[in-house]
Amino acid sequence: MKLITSAANPAYRRWLRLATVPRAVRAEGATLAEGLHLAAAALAANAAVEAVLLRRGERASEVAALVAQTTPAPVYELSAELFDRLGLVERGVGLALVLRLPTVAAPPAAGDAIYLEGVQDPGNAGTLLRLAAAAGVRQVYAGPGTAALWSPRVLRAGQGAHFRLQLDEDVALDSLPTRLAGPWIGTVVRDAPPLWETALPAGPLGWMFGSEGQGLSAPALARCALRVRIPLAAAVESLNVAAAAAVCLFERQRRLSAPSTR
Repeated sequence: MKLITSAANPAYRRWLRLATVPRAVRAEGATLAEGLHLAAAALAANAAVEAVLLRRGERASEVAALVAQTTPAPVYELSAELFDRLGLVERGVGLALVLRLPTVAAPPAAGDAIYLEGVQDPGNAGTLLRLAAAAGVRQVYAGPGTAALWSPRVLRAGQGAHFRLQLDEDVALDSLPTRLAGPWIGTVVRDAPPLWETALPAGPLGWMFGSEGQGLSAPALARCALRVRIPLAAAVESLNVAAAAAVCLFERQRRLSAPSTR
């Protein structure tokens, strides 16, 4: 185990960039997963562990057990000040894994997929990934302008969902026909039939979810074979993008589990 106490250490400077600069995650092909839950999910998925970071002075038995599973990855103990500067989570257990990003698989999605257009909030992006995994969706495409899906903040919001999904980032709208055999459905707030009254294809389909402020762009909607809206009470203008996705994805699952209903 190597102790690091200087912020000038080259390795630490790289980890700090990964923790604080989302574009560095894509550039470096690595990220930071903080805490027992994410570390356990990463190890269960056989994620490539580049290094283990520990906060000096804190060591729980659960942390020791996880560290033992990361062999032969090098273990670094950071001074409390340096570990806290990473800003991963307040009052955590003092454990973070440096992970190599997985290789993106190129084949089209075999089942349902979702496409995120301009979803910029890391919390929303991570929650959408968690919802996709919970609803049995395996393939997630993210368009330009969407939060970096493997950034530490999105990882934290995803709560391990990343390791159960195929994630493909910076995907242009023009490439979508080659990535999904079925149609795409756009979610909008008006000028579309209610989801409850819309017949959904039996085969694979894709859901498009747009940015928090503007929703789906005109080019994205042009790629959609169907548009649906979620009926809301008169005084409510719209739903949070993650809430809207939850309604759509689980309505889809409800129908798949009861094929005799619409």
